[in-house]
Amino acid sequence: MFEPMSDLPSELSSDVSSSSGPLYVPALPARRSALTAYSRLPPRARACVTPLWSIPPRVGGPHAMGRRQPHPLDPDRTALAAHLRTALRAIEVTQRGRPAWVDAFHTEDGTEPLVAESWLTAAGTPLRPVTGVERAAAQQTATAEAARLSGNGLGVRVFLTAPPDEGLRDAVGGLLTRIAFAHCPVDLLLDLGAVVDEHHPAEKWALRALGLLGSLHHWRTVVLLAGSFPRTFPEDYGTPLAEAHRFDWDVWHMLADGPEPADPPVVYGDYGAAHTGSGDTPTRAGGGPPWGVVRYTTERTFLLVRVPTRGPGHADTVRSLVREIVHAEGFRGEEFSEGERWLASCAAGAGRAGAGGPEVWARAGHVQHMTQVVRALRRRL
Repeated sequence: MFEPMSDLPSELSSDVSSSSGPLYVPALPARRSALTAYSRLPPRARACVTPLWSIPPRVGGPHAMGRRQPHPLDPDRTALAAHLRTALRAIEVTQRGRPAWVDAFHTEDGTEPLVAESWLTAAGTPLRPVTGVERAAAQQTATAEAARLSGNGLGVRVFLTAPPDEGLRDAVGGLLTRIAFAHCPVDLLLDLGAVVDEHHPAEKWALRALGLLGSLHHWRTVVLLAGSFPRTFPEDYGTPLAEAHRFDWDVWHMLADGPEPADPPVVYGDYGAAHTGSGDTPTRAGGGPPWGVVRYTTERTFLLVRVPTRGPGHADTVRSLVREIVHAEGFRGEEFSEGERWLASCAAGAGRAGAGGPEVWARAGHVQHMTQVVRALRRRL
């Protein structure tokens, strides 16, 4: 039987929460499902989690992080400004005074004055802006100025979409020179993106990046991010339960616990219980696909069931499929977190849980996932 987070020794909790850096960094879209999930983490788990929030675009189709487009993607600058300010405020309220990184990449394309104004407004908060080598010089300067005024520092996010080389080192070095005027703490956020098979050279890329970038700066924190949640439902695994391996967890362990541990040490980061592109599209106002996914994180895998979002008898179908998760080996019991409680209640058809919908399924998935990751990392201590 897995111990609930509330029953973990208090001395372990205080040791972790009082450390100089985060224990776990989930890269989450600043949507209501993920924001609510973080706020509903058990207090001791929340104290160990420092999110990297990504603000989704306001309009348009998928737009991959880290790839600048040749023209602005949002035609309405007034609406975009309101979208950015609303997102920053929602993140600030959710964090309750705790630090978090915020990546506003999807609102920055061609809007450097807007971004500068927004970050200067947010300088009085514990939020840490994020920049990168692919961002405009004005954006890099604006985030550094906000970090200088707040004293909270900023993150440099490096997307490892190809084997890192000396060109990447020189680009990051140039960025560090540009923002040096801020004299503030700087965090290195190494992002491997999607790692969904065992043949991805993620470990080699990460080690190479650390070798190239680790000595460039006295980084406050070095985070290794990767995501293994499948972008599409893995039909070939069979029904009703599908299973996807958490390769991101394996890659981090290779660096953290290998024969030659990574130098500098790396903090574990992932994309929560969602795929790496979950923050790259606008939030749908209504409609949506007729199918969704209920997900559950075990020690080494994601368990997934494909469920209908509408149609006759869809609620009963959802409950019957959620029972497959609740009865699966590795389910930790409803006392573990709010995510488990919702799944158990849904499976039983009890209380006010109902059958939920895509937002509720994502929220439950993020809550139990983050709680499980914190538990696993605490045990490693």
